[in-house]
Amino acid sequence: MWPRSVRDIGNSELVRRGSQDFVQSLQLPPVASVRDLLPFVGEHIGQSIQLQPAEIGESVPCGMWIATRTASYVFYDPDTSPAHQDHIIAHEFGHMLKGHRGSRTLPTPNAGGLLTLLDPALIQAVLGRTDYAQHDEQEAEMVGSYLQEHANSYRPPTSQGLWRTAEADRIARTLLRE
Repeated sequence: MWPRSVRDIGNSELVRRGSQDFVQSLQLPPVASVRDLLPFVGEHIGQSIQLQPAEIGESVPCGMWIATRTASYVFYDPDTSPAHQDHIIAHEFGHMLKGHRGSRTLPTPNAGGLLTLLDPALIQAVLGRTDYAQHDEQEAEMVGSYLQEHANSYRPPTSQGLWRTAEADRIARTLLRE
Protein backbone atom coordinates (compact mmCIF):
# COMPACT_ATOMS: atom_id res chain seq x y z
CA MET A 1 0.00 0.00 0.00
CA TRP A 2 1.33 3.46 -0.85
CA PRO A 3 1.97 6.07 1.87
CA ARG A 4 -1.06 8.25 2.54
CA SER A 5 0.39 11.47 3.88
CA VAL A 6 3.26 13.83 3.17
CA ARG A 7 4.78 12.83 6.50
CA ASP A 8 4.64 9.14 5.50
CA ILE A 9 6.28 9.93 2.16
CA GLY A 10 9.03 11.86 3.94
CA ASN A 11 9.60 9.01 6.39
CA SER A 12 9.75 6.49 3.54
CA GLU A 13 12.31 8.60 1.73
CA LEU A 14 14.39 8.89 4.92
CA VAL A 15 14.31 5.11 5.35
CA ARG A 16 15.29 4.61 1.71
CA ARG A 17 18.21 7.05 1.84
CA GLY A 18 19.35 5.89 5.26
CA SER A 19 19.26 2.25 4.15
CA GLN A 20 21.18 2.96 0.96
CA ASP A 21 23.84 4.91 2.88
CA PHE A 22 24.03 2.16 5.50
CA VAL A 23 24.61 -0.61 2.94
CA GLN A 24 27.24 1.49 1.16
CA SER A 25 29.02 2.06 4.49
CA LEU A 26 29.34 -1.71 5.05
CA GLN A 27 31.97 -2.00 2.30
CA LEU A 28 30.57 -5.36 1.24
CA PRO A 29 32.78 -7.79 -0.64
CA PRO A 30 31.81 -8.55 -4.24
CA VAL A 31 29.41 -11.50 -4.23
CA ALA A 32 27.41 -13.34 -6.86
CA SER A 33 24.42 -13.95 -4.58
CA VAL A 34 22.97 -12.48 -1.41
CA ARG A 35 23.55 -15.90 0.16
CA ASP A 36 27.28 -15.35 -0.36
CA LEU A 37 27.04 -12.52 2.19
CA LEU A 38 26.44 -15.09 4.95
CA PRO A 39 30.05 -15.03 6.32
CA PHE A 40 30.15 -11.22 6.19
CA VAL A 41 26.84 -10.83 8.04
CA GLY A 42 27.86 -13.48 10.57
CA GLU A 43 31.11 -11.67 11.27
CA HIS A 44 29.26 -8.35 11.52
CA ILE A 45 26.82 -9.68 14.15
CA GLY A 46 29.38 -11.89 15.88
CA GLN A 47 27.44 -15.12 15.39
CA SER A 48 27.30 -18.01 13.00
CA ILE A 49 24.24 -17.99 10.78
CA GLN A 50 22.47 -20.98 9.32
CA LEU A 51 20.10 -20.72 6.39
CA GLN A 52 17.30 -23.17 6.95
CA PRO A 53 14.60 -24.01 4.42
CA ALA A 54 11.46 -24.84 6.39
CA GLU A 55 7.84 -25.28 5.52
CA ILE A 56 6.47 -22.92 8.13
CA GLY A 57 2.82 -22.78 7.13
CA GLU A 58 0.44 -20.00 6.21
CA SER A 59 -0.02 -18.70 9.77
CA VAL A 60 3.69 -17.88 10.01
CA PRO A 61 5.56 -15.28 7.95
CA CYS A 62 7.35 -16.58 4.82
CA GLY A 63 10.68 -15.79 6.47
CA MET A 64 11.94 -15.60 10.01
CA TRP A 65 15.13 -14.89 11.92
CA ILE A 66 15.54 -16.66 15.22
CA ALA A 67 18.57 -15.81 17.35
CA THR A 68 19.91 -17.99 20.12
CA ARG A 69 22.87 -17.25 22.38
CA THR A 70 25.21 -19.14 20.05
CA ALA A 71 23.77 -18.89 16.53
CA SER A 72 21.23 -17.23 14.30
CA TYR A 73 18.85 -19.09 12.02
CA VAL A 74 17.19 -17.69 8.93
CA PHE A 75 14.15 -19.71 7.97
CA TYR A 76 12.68 -19.33 4.50
CA ASP A 77 9.98 -21.05 2.48
CA PRO A 78 11.53 -23.74 0.23
CA ASP A 79 8.36 -23.87 -1.90
CA THR A 80 8.78 -20.36 -3.29
CA SER A 81 11.04 -19.30 -6.15
CA PRO A 82 14.82 -18.99 -5.61
CA ALA A 83 14.51 -15.22 -6.24
CA HIS A 84 11.86 -14.93 -3.51
CA GLN A 85 13.97 -17.06 -1.16
CA ASP A 86 16.90 -14.69 -1.72
CA HIS A 87 14.63 -11.72 -1.04
CA ILE A 88 13.49 -13.29 2.25
CA ILE A 89 17.11 -14.03 3.24
CA ALA A 90 18.21 -10.48 2.35
CA HIS A 91 15.35 -9.04 4.43
CA GLU A 92 16.40 -11.10 7.46
CA PHE A 93 20.04 -10.07 6.92
CA GLY A 94 18.74 -6.48 6.99
CA HIS A 95 17.28 -7.06 10.46
CA MET A 96 20.57 -8.56 11.65
CA LEU A 97 22.80 -5.85 10.23
CA LYS A 98 20.62 -3.07 11.65
CA GLY A 99 20.56 -4.73 15.08
CA HIS A 100 16.78 -5.12 15.27
CA ARG A 101 15.79 -7.20 18.27
CA GLY A 102 12.18 -8.38 17.88
CA SER A 103 10.50 -10.37 20.62
CA ARG A 104 11.22 -13.59 22.46
CA THR A 105 7.99 -15.24 21.41
CA LEU A 106 7.15 -17.16 18.28
CA PRO A 107 4.27 -15.88 16.13
CA THR A 108 2.29 -19.11 16.68
CA PRO A 109 2.58 -21.74 19.43
CA ASN A 110 4.87 -24.09 17.50
CA ALA A 111 5.81 -21.63 14.72
CA GLY A 112 4.65 -23.94 11.98
CA GLY A 113 6.82 -26.80 13.18
CA LEU A 114 10.04 -24.82 13.77
CA LEU A 115 10.17 -25.99 17.37
CA THR A 116 11.14 -29.42 16.13
CA LEU A 117 14.35 -27.76 14.89
CA LEU A 118 15.11 -25.50 17.89
CA ASP A 119 14.79 -25.70 21.64
CA PRO A 120 12.42 -22.85 22.66
CA ALA A 121 14.47 -22.23 25.81
CA LEU A 122 17.44 -21.16 23.66
CA ILE A 123 15.56 -18.48 21.71
CA GLN A 124 16.79 -14.96 22.40
CA ALA A 125 14.97 -13.04 19.65
CA VAL A 126 12.41 -13.70 16.93
CA LEU A 127 11.77 -11.52 13.91
CA GLY A 128 9.42 -12.47 11.13
CA ARG A 129 8.15 -10.72 8.05
CA THR A 130 4.79 -9.42 9.19
CA ASP A 131 3.69 -5.77 9.37
CA TYR A 132 5.40 -3.40 6.94
CA ALA A 133 3.95 -0.40 8.77
CA GLN A 134 6.59 -0.90 11.47
CA HIS A 135 9.82 1.07 11.04
CA ASP A 136 12.07 -1.98 11.58
CA GLU A 137 10.23 -3.91 8.87
CA GLN A 138 10.48 -1.04 6.39
CA GLU A 139 14.16 -0.64 7.18
CA ALA A 140 14.89 -4.37 6.87
CA GLU A 141 13.04 -4.45 3.54
CA MET A 142 15.06 -1.52 2.17
CA VAL A 143 18.40 -2.79 3.49
CA GLY A 144 17.57 -6.23 2.05
CA SER A 145 16.78 -4.67 -1.32
CA TYR A 146 20.11 -2.83 -1.37
CA LEU A 147 21.93 -6.02 -0.35
CA GLN A 148 20.36 -7.75 -3.33
CA GLU A 149 21.23 -4.82 -5.59
CA HIS A 150 24.84 -5.13 -4.42
CA ALA A 151 24.89 -8.87 -5.19
CA ASN A 152 23.22 -8.37 -8.56
CA SER A 153 25.78 -5.75 -9.58
CA TYR A 154 28.68 -8.20 -9.38
CA ARG A 155 29.78 -9.77 -12.65
CA PRO A 156 32.64 -12.23 -12.34
CA PRO A 157 35.30 -11.95 -15.03
CA THR A 158 34.94 -14.45 -17.82
CA SER A 159 37.81 -16.43 -19.21
CA GLN A 160 37.28 -14.57 -22.49
CA GLY A 161 37.59 -11.25 -20.63
CA LEU A 162 40.81 -12.40 -18.98
CA TRP A 163 42.22 -13.50 -22.34
CA ARG A 164 41.44 -10.12 -23.83
CA THR A 165 43.25 -8.39 -20.97
CA ALA A 166 46.32 -10.64 -21.32
CA GLU A 167 46.25 -10.21 -25.11
CA ALA A 168 45.94 -6.43 -24.79
CA ASP A 169 48.91 -6.36 -22.38
CA ARG A 170 51.05 -8.41 -24.81
CA ILE A 171 50.18 -6.12 -27.72
CA ALA A 172 50.89 -3.01 -25.65
CA ARG A 173 54.30 -4.38 -24.60
CA THR A 174 55.14 -5.20 -28.23
CA LEU A 175 54.08 -1.81 -29.56
CA LEU A 176 55.71 0.18 -26.76
CA ARG A 177 59.13 -1.48 -27.00
CA GLU A 178 61.91 0.90 -27.68
